[in-house]
Amino acid sequence: MSDQKTPQEIGADALDRAVQWAGKAHHMAEPGPRTAEENAAIIGVYSSLAAVYADIAKAAALTANNA
Repeated sequence: MSDQKTPQEIGADALDRAVQWAGKAHHMAEPGPRTAEENAAIIGVYSSLAAVYADIAKAAALTANNA
């Protein structure tokens, strides 16, 4: 039995991580002790990570469709 993940598993994991990072970015943008402007760099990084994981999920879906 192989420990290698299928494209579907990779895509599902990447999509889950994209949602997690997007949620963290959203949380940092909400009102709190620091303003959204103060958190802008963190929000940018979290949003970028979400985008990267979303791209991985898309690539995995394309791979699964072409297999």
